[in-house]
Amino acid sequence: MVKTVRPDNDFNAATNYYVATQNQTLSFPTLAGTQEADVCIIGAGLTGLNAAIELRQRGYSVTVLDAQTVAWGGSGRNGGQCLVGYCLGLREVDETYGQAWGKQLWDLSVEAVDIVRERIQHHQIDCDFQPGYIELALNSAQQKELQSWHALKQGRYQYPDAQWWDKAQVAEVANTERYLGGLYDPNSAHIHTLNYTLGLARAAAQMGVKIYEHTPATRLVKGQPHAVITPQGRVNTPRVLLACNAYLEGLHRQAQAKVLPVASFIAVTEPLGERMPITNRMAMSDLNNCLDYFRPTAEGRLLFGGVNHPFNREYKDSAQRLHHRMTKVFPQLGQVKMDYHWGGMFAVTRSYMPHIAHLGHDIYTAHGYTGHGVGLTNIAGRVVAEAIDGQASRFDVFARLKHGWIPTPKMLRSPALALAIWKAKLEDLLG
Repeated sequence: MVKTVRPDNDFNAATNYYVATQNQTLSFPTLAGTQEADVCIIGAGLTGLNAAIELRQRGYSVTVLDAQTVAWGGSGRNGGQCLVGYCLGLREVDETYGQAWGKQLWDLSVEAVDIVRERIQHHQIDCDFQPGYIELALNSAQQKELQSWHALKQGRYQYPDAQWWDKAQVAEVANTERYLGGLYDPNSAHIHTLNYTLGLARAAAQMGVKIYEHTPATRLVKGQPHAVITPQGRVNTPRVLLACNAYLEGLHRQAQAKVLPVASFIAVTEPLGERMPITNRMAMSDLNNCLDYFRPTAEGRLLFGGVNHPFNREYKDSAQRLHHRMTKVFPQLGQVKMDYHWGGMFAVTRSYMPHIAHLGHDIYTAHGYTGHGVGLTNIAGRVVAEAIDGQASRFDVFARLKHGWIPTPKMLRSPALALAIWKAKLEDLLG
């Protein structure tokens, strides 16, 4: 029996651009009393809601619990980039896991973005889906790396849509001289992530999923069935999915030891009009460890993110920090104001690959997407549902991944995170 720990703060959630521009408001009750469900999902974000939809399609009764509200965590705060691939670079995936396994992982990531398109169309979700993404080289080593990815995609991975753009091509559509070139993917995209997640919640509820907000899971009592204990009730269930990502603190030690929560910050400019530098509306990011990522919004603002805090605290000057980094990419935006800025937590793994696993006793977890959760949560929900339904072959493509241990006590996690971020920054400086 273990106890959850609530988040210390919400990192300027009041100035979250997504909240200011959400196109619907949903409200779900707090659980009181005892519920029975075939599957209990803890976490009403992208992972949990995708899994809930998939399970309902297979006939399972599903209860979803969230300590806060739908999409309160990373699902309603992230950069909105919905990408094919993983945080671990394509060549590293291929070399680490081998050609056959690497190709399976790649194909599942392609399907992840296809699922987003399917969900938007089938459930009529208005979330500003915009295709187009480019990964950018800041130095010759990164240029060589991206070109090796291009050759792999064009060849054995049978992904001919990838395009190599030289410096002039990047500058033509993005109005920046900072990059030597980039690998463009027309199938990756960006979205209004909160509106997408709210659309999933609405769809799940219409399908019969029971969603409860302000209902933290305070204990998980293993048994036949398990009991998920909340302050005012409980859910008796034979199967549990932990879909908490960076907010798993204290709920399951085995799962928690595979992910490290990291605080990250984002800002959004005032409307730019003709000053918008990205003329083809694509999302962009560089290849650094401590990367910059940015994209236009539907109404012509620029969203810019990438600042991390080495001790997971709140930067009071996050908008200024992001403005400074933005003007390194786009010096012409020096006088532009930041209208919104906020932060949130995402979960990373030591392998830079998602941790999707069966923890025994019909308890599953899916988290640790390491910055690629907008896309990968969709395939995670599908393969977990397949495994629960007795078809685990695609689930096992992820479950076979090995993940290094991360210390769980806070007194050890804090220095571990700081060392990891400082190491990453040093590697970026050394090129």
